[in-house]
Amino acid sequence: MKGSYVLTTPALDERDRLPDLLADLEAQTTAPAVWLVVDDGSTDGTWEWLQEQAASRDWMEVRRSPEAATEYLGGHVARIKRWGIEQARAAAAEREIDPWIAGVLDADIRLPADHYERLVAAFEGEPGLGVASSILVAGDGEVDLPEGIRRDDLPRGGTQTFRVACLDEIGGLPPYCGYDGAANVKARLAGWRCRLLTDLVARHPRPTATRFGVGAGYARKGRYAYFLGHHPALVAARTIAYSLRSPRSAGLHFARGWLGSAARRSERCPDPEVWRYYRRERPLEYLRALTGRDS
Repeated sequence: MKGSYVLTTPALDERDRLPDLLADLEAQTTAPAVWLVVDDGSTDGTWEWLQEQAASRDWMEVRRSPEAATEYLGGHVARIKRWGIEQARAAAAEREIDPWIAGVLDADIRLPADHYERLVAAFEGEPGLGVASSILVAGDGEVDLPEGIRRDDLPRGGTQTFRVACLDEIGGLPPYCGYDGAANVKARLAGWRCRLLTDLVARHPRPTATRFGVGAGYARKGRYAYFLGHHPALVAARTIAYSLRSPRSAGLHFARGWLGSAARRSERCPDPEVWRYYRRERPLEYLRALTGRDS
């Protein structure tokens, strides 16, 4: 089926958010072949509601998480998303559908009706495109990554979507924290292009990384930066950039997360090519951009 795609959504206590997301998916001008929601141990009625909705929709599937959450977000959610994509593709195969696009979709996102029509069109129009996403805007209208931090060749995790051929070539969604950035790196190293569709807007009800508070969210970003191997100079630049926007404390929390991990000599990314890219190649890319040199 040309243009068919599958999605997975992890959900923990999202009973209040999921009805809006379901309505947005039902309104899509290009419908998903399968939407598979993974309940991650909800206690607010999410699981029961999901079962009720899936019973009357043949394109909707629900699963229980295959592992208990020791820390929500981070590597746990990366593994849930990876497993969810695999389950969504398997569910499509049972329907004799062979989707060529697969994506993750966070539970608290709102979508325009043409969201996936435009993403599918981007893949159709660019055969070398391996990864794409919409841009994310918070409920207050603030872009989650402003100019100076955002790069238009780095799709975002909340709506990150893959050409299945690319996803298979990179070995599936990386099962560790910072999975979205790592997936972009692995796709590019394999020769695929990545694109953030900056004119396609999805919305978050709250600023990014703040579900559990600004301090916890941005400290987590700092820990991810250490894990992936971000160069200290880029960590410093990102700290300044975060500090120049609201909330002003974000930069301090980001630096605290990175420095704490550095002081503890915390675990690093197990994929050496991802670590080398963030440590060596990413700074050179920014340097070339600043000097106006392409190579």
